[in-house]
Amino acid sequence: MINLAPVSAPSDHARDTDIVSQLRRYRRFGFMTMLIFIGSLVSWSVLASLQGAVATAGQFVVASDVKKVQHPTGGVVGELLVKDGDRVNAGDVVIRLDDTLLRANYQIVAKQLDEFAVRRNRLEAERDSAVSIEPPAEFAQRENSPELT
Repeated sequence: MINLAPVSAPSDHARDTDIVSQLRRYRRFGFMTMLIFIGSLVSWSVLASLQGAVATAGQFVVASDVKKVQHPTGGVVGELLVKDGDRVNAGDVVIRLDDTLLRANYQIVAKQLDEFAVRRNRLEAERDSAVSIEPPAEFAQRENSPELT
């Protein structure tokens, strides 16, 4: 009969030592690989000659004195008062912007102000328990204006 003796599992200490030695080997391999790579780059940069740069003399010349004209808020050009090549002085009117959008925005804001004035008078009349609401005083100046109808 064959006598089988129980084989003991490797101890935890032996397993830990084996793992540590494997990690040390991988770390050493990685460090050596990086050292060889960096050494190769440094030696290549010292030994390689770069002859691609060309030095020459030159100068910058202004092509023309054209100035860009730009409105700070933008807009649509309504009328252009100068032609290409005309000389202008500081303060000269060069273009006129179309005021359609500006007038439309003004009318919107004026209408909102009128609505707020009427609302203010209505709320004051409610507060004072008035029998009727008086129109705002500024409406008397624009009595026949089409905006108030």
